[in-house]
Amino acid sequence: MARGVKVELPAATARTRARPPATNEIAGSTTACQDVEMREAHEPEPRVDKNPTGDKQPGPTDGLPDTVDSDSDAGLELLGQGMKAFVTLVQDLRQLGVEELVLPLPKICVLGDQSTGKSSLIEGISGIKVPRSAGTCTRCPLEINLSTGETGCPWRCDIYLLKHYFYDGAPVLPSSNKHVKAQGATRARPLGPWQAQITDSSFFFKTNNKADVPRALHCAQLATLNPGMDPAKFQPGKSNPDERIQVKFSPNVIRLDITAADVPNLSFHDLPGVINQAEVAEEGYLVELVANLAKQYINTDNCLNLLAMPMTDDPANSTASKLVHTLGAQNRTIGVLTKPDRVQSGESMSQWIDILNERKFKLGHGYYVIKNNPDPTVNHAIARQEEEEFFSQSEPWAKSLCAHQNRFGTLKLQRTLSKLLTEQIRESLPQITERVRTKTTEIIARLKELPEAPKGNLSYKILEKILSFEQEVKNHLDGGSSRYPFQKDWYVALVRFRDTIAFSYPRLSLSDLLAAGQSSAQLPFRPSATPSPSVQHPQAIDLDSDEDDVTATHVSTPSSKRKQPIAKTLQTSPTKRVRLQEIPKFKSSQSDSSHTTNVDPTAPHAKRFNLTEIRNILQDAQIGLPNQIDPRATKRMIEESLSLWDGPLDELLGFTREACLTLILDRASSVFAQWHGTQFFELLQHSCQQFFKETFAKQTASAKRFLSKERYKPLTVHEDAMRASSEKAFVTLETVCRNEQAKAYLIKKNAWDEDLDARIKDKKLKEVTDTVLGPNPYILELRALSDTRGYYECAASRLVDNVYQDIHTELFAACRDGLGAALKQRIGLEESDGKLDVWSF
Repeated sequence: MARGVKVELPAATARTRARPPATNEIAGSTTACQDVEMREAHEPEPRVDKNPTGDKQPGPTDGLPDTVDSDSDAGLELLGQGMKAFVTLVQDLRQLGVEELVLPLPKICVLGDQSTGKSSLIEGISGIKVPRSAGTCTRCPLEINLSTGETGCPWRCDIYLLKHYFYDGAPVLPSSNKHVKAQGATRARPLGPWQAQITDSSFFFKTNNKADVPRALHCAQLATLNPGMDPAKFQPGKSNPDERIQVKFSPNVIRLDITAADVPNLSFHDLPGVINQAEVAEEGYLVELVANLAKQYINTDNCLNLLAMPMTDDPANSTASKLVHTLGAQNRTIGVLTKPDRVQSGESMSQWIDILNERKFKLGHGYYVIKNNPDPTVNHAIARQEEEEFFSQSEPWAKSLCAHQNRFGTLKLQRTLSKLLTEQIRESLPQITERVRTKTTEIIARLKELPEAPKGNLSYKILEKILSFEQEVKNHLDGGSSRYPFQKDWYVALVRFRDTIAFSYPRLSLSDLLAAGQSSAQLPFRPSATPSPSVQHPQAIDLDSDEDDVTATHVSTPSSKRKQPIAKTLQTSPTKRVRLQEIPKFKSSQSDSSHTTNVDPTAPHAKRFNLTEIRNILQDAQIGLPNQIDPRATKRMIEESLSLWDGPLDELLGFTREACLTLILDRASSVFAQWHGTQFFELLQHSCQQFFKETFAKQTASAKRFLSKERYKPLTVHEDAMRASSEKAFVTLETVCRNEQAKAYLIKKNAWDEDLDARIKDKKLKEVTDTVLGPNPYILELRALSDTRGYYECAASRLVDNVYQDIHTELFAACRDGLGAALKQRIGLEESDGKLDVWSF
């Protein structure tokens, strides 16, 4: 029976992977360039009226109509005269992704400081209204593509969200009322938390009504400024879209594709307003991010810049103007002076006259002056008529500055843009054509480097490889020989986890005892009947050695004389003794010669109690009976001792994750080596990573549950094991505490020298009797800590065994037994009617 294999790449993967465009797309781009070049060669040159005096060269607006019918929006038609084929070509190339892969395409960008009239300028040129609500309209770029439709076709606007960048900053919380404090710009990351990616274009909204555009744009901007949320939540059709924003700036573009019979073929980009100073200190990072985005556009050689500057401000203070001059883009820039109607009467016009006469702030294409109606409800044609009346009837524009009339008004600016953009596209075509051809050659060469498609029964070949991959993973996870060292290496990490937990047992610090000279005034609970000498000692001593390794010098005390070997004091039945032997005892890594892990001797995960702290805990839980330890005090000390286990567990899980994932990916790379560089291999790697991510998340949650259970409540049935550990700890604690008391006494008597031989020191300590020192006033404190230590060992043993077993039975078992089946499902090996279909990958 014939079998096949169906292999498909998920849509999300196809959008994000850095694949070359199809060769036929690039070839189509080349053909389009050639077609336009041929059409342009046969078109007549634009008409230029010759000056009969011969003393003046044709200006940028010569050869174009001087008047238009404002009722028919003819100003928009002027913008597209003689350039339909050029602009259509550029738009088609941009849609094909040529701008990302080959070179930037000619465009018009409007830039300026905040509140300079940029949005009004776009409205005046394009004829559509853009939202002007504070906080959103200047926070992301806007691209408007105008396309001439067939005669009689309805007006239509399609809005798309273009994700050129992904957000890689602080986590965004949809429920938060606060803006995310984003990462600032650096040399390596000029846009801070925004990182470039292959453009992902998604449809957002469409309408046949111009009145819907402002609201739709506002919603699109909200979607763009909330990168952590689904854009569908901000659809204009929603009754109450969330008005909160997670970030205050985004370099991602909102694109409007407008088609109508009466609009030109043209593209505009409205950039966020350059800001000189943030509104609040927390948003200071925005200044550099917005400036860097503007620089990316300004620096493009074939970008025509429209620099908006209001006549209400000093042009020397324009940050956007400084950027243009700093980047040397003056020759590609047109200055646009806005708000001429707001110049106060009596103010000097001299600086503006100097600017118009190109004596100050000189730009390659000079300056134009436009007036926009601040009322957004005014029709585009009426606004242009009012503007023309303003410049023809108002002073100083009508008479004093009449020499510059050819630069007053939006329509005259449109004519200049028409000619300049046409020339920009015409001059770029040869370069675009050559770069497309070069890119096509590179892609064809890359395609030739790919391995040939496997011959024969493809389904069986892939199934055979998957089975081989499964067996490889199983062999390494099972171990058993030097060829498969995974288990040996992982066990070293497990031993380190075991030893770290073992050496993190609760410790006693005598620092308060030594510093206070054993004064009862410093230890208010149960003072000694015979106060010890007051001794100042600069060094705190921690009992951080395992009791099996302590070489303690016992002072002759009543309690130590009565002590019998622990094995004799415990009255255990044979059955209990068997259970005691079943409890594993932790040993230091030094005693395990085959797995030495070098645990940090300072035990950073160990809880250190001093006598004052223990006495306060006992006092907090005091039940009113003398010389009794309330179980609540022991429970509290146990909980504090177990509170530092997260670090060792996270370290083990981290090592396990890296080692296991590396093993899987290495085996996949080896077994499927013949398909390296193919879409199938990328899908295979992605499937392995996704499977392991999901499996390891379950493993982490399971291990954390064991830790949570240990902290919930102290529980154990191994009474004898706990008592044995407790008694051994008590002997060590009491011994060292007595030694310190004896040492303090000898220091008081000037009979102690730290430079003495160790045997002499031991002899001196033994000579100090109980009669001299008196009874130990800290027996309860030492007993409480030793009981805590006894339970700690039981809990530690249980946690290590549970985690050890859990990782083997959950994570390792899932990887060895379930990975192959998951791969078959994820890459599309689906059997139907006893047959497997094969699809090309």
